[in-house]
Parts: sequence; structure tokens; C-alpha cells
Amino acid sequence: MLLTGYSTTYFGTSLPEVVEIRDIGEGNNVLVVDAVCDTFICNDTVITSELTVKFNDDKSFKYMGNKILNNGTKEVPKYQYRIKRKN
Repeated sequence: MLLTGYSTTYFGTSLPEVVEIRDIGEGNNVLVVDAVCDTFICNDTVITSELTVKFNDDKSFKYMGNKILNNGTKEVPKYQYRIKRKN
């Protein structure tokens, strides 16, 4: 096998940032999360999603769902394999 380098994209260098929290009842909350580019090249939001969680009394939470907003899936780059088979 041949190990190849990974080409970094803006999406790959982004960090999650919660920009809003909405209580939707019954312990459920929607967290609006921006994936923010964290390089000197850019500082814009790469993609925004709504993460739905249910907070428990012990401060833990349960994942309930996730929805990508504004056709953000068009911005997600295709996965780039880092290990390729050499024939």
C-alpha cells in the first residue's frame, strides 16, 4: 500500500461553533452550529447545521438528530482517501 498526503480543504480546517440554542420542549434543544474556518486564509462559516439533543438531569445528553441547512451538503467535499493500493 502507498500512503499519500491529504489535501486540506476549508471544510477540513473548520471548528464547530454553537451560535444559537432553542428550547423546543420536553427537554429537547436545537443547537445551531456553524462550522467556522479556523485558518488565516478564511474566517467564514463553511456549513451550518441544527443539532437536536435532549438534556438529561445528570447533565448528559442524548443525540436526537441533525439537519444541515441552506443546501450545505453541496459544500461538503468528497472524501479523499489517504491510503491507496499500489498495483
